[in-house]
Amino acid sequence: MSTASLTADLSPRRSAVAAHRRKPPLPLRPLHRLWRRTIDEIEVRRVTLPVRALPQPLEGITACQISDFHVDRDEDLTRLGRAVELINRQQPAMVFLTGDYFSGHQTKRRYLAAFGRELRRLNPTVGTFAIAGNHDHWASFDDIAHTLSAAGIEVLSNENRRLIINGAALTIVGIDDLWTRRADPARAFRNVGPHDCTLVLAHNPDTALYARHLQPGVVLSGHTHGGVVRLPYYGSPLKSILKLGKQFYAGLNRYRDFYIYTNRGLGTFWLRVRINCRPEVSHFRLTGQFPRPQADSVRPLQRRPRLKRQRG
Repeated sequence: MSTASLTADLSPRRSAVAAHRRKPPLPLRPLHRLWRRTIDEIEVRRVTLPVRALPQPLEGITACQISDFHVDRDEDLTRLGRAVELINRQQPAMVFLTGDYFSGHQTKRRYLAAFGRELRRLNPTVGTFAIAGNHDHWASFDDIAHTLSAAGIEVLSNENRRLIINGAALTIVGIDDLWTRRADPARAFRNVGPHDCTLVLAHNPDTALYARHLQPGVVLSGHTHGGVVRLPYYGSPLKSILKLGKQFYAGLNRYRDFYIYTNRGLGTFWLRVRINCRPEVSHFRLTGQFPRPQADSVRPLQRRPRLKRQRG
């Protein structure tokens, strides 16, 4: 199992508004450039992704993931466009979008059409699959789902799709958002057998707590923005918003007998800050080789928490 990174070297695609934005005072420009670089310079993170029960014909298949776009300003739309270009350069078989496309209703209404045009440019050889995040439901997900579908993207809301690639089966499972109480893992895994190979999309990494008994092959998440601030050898100093713990804020982490990968996201919400936590395009190479866990990476047996259902 290995990871590597590649820094995006694409020239910024500026809108007419951005091109004429007033520059900061001269003494503050170096600090401003540093700040812009930390929130705009996308990292392509290359990851060898262990997938439980992966059929041998699927060994080495590639996929990309982007998450947490938060398209609330022109600059966020520009960043999304650069991410699409980076993904297309990788020529992946599949692309996965794991939620929080806008922060709220007003920005969704303003940027929805342009958002769809950018995503329509994705060209994986097999397909693009998307799920909702908490902000998407707060912004009304129906419009977003319609735009995603019109862009040729399959939206999975507690659903799954069985794919045949190189003569072998891979099932993409999409679990709806946990925080808004729409997650229904049992429904998402309907008609999926215990020995089927599954790649699970779940916006919140904590969803794995409620799906682990369904034997996921691997879980791809977002939601945390990587913890926003990351310190060397320590990770994020911010208090964990996850039941899993802040270890799962970013990157590849083993949970019991499968792995969870948490994408750091593209955008920002509320605080437009990132420290040592750049926007991310994840580039996966799927493998069935399952490394043995470190002694401290396996958590003791615990009862599966009950999932509260949404009323109404």
